[in-house]
Amino acid sequence: MKYNVGSTDSFVRVMIGLAFYVNIFALQPLGAVGVIILFALGTLCMATAWTKRCPAYGPMKVNTCSINENNCSCSCSADAKCD
Repeated sequence: MKYNVGSTDSFVRVMIGLAFYVNIFALQPLGAVGVIILFALGTLCMATAWTKRCPAYGPMKVNTCSINENNCSCSCSADAKCD
């Protein structure tokens, strides 16, 4: 699968993931179910930011990689070649 998450999108995902993790401690009265949901959402955001791939973007044909990111870290265009 090609990368489809750009650097700005990745940064926003990390910040949202950290917000979910912080809310686990800030909102402890939510109970075990609330903690599990916040942890799962935070982990999902962090994982998609780290791998630069979002499975939900595939069917919608969304690609937030910029044209300038044609290196090995983000092969967004068909012309990108990594030697």
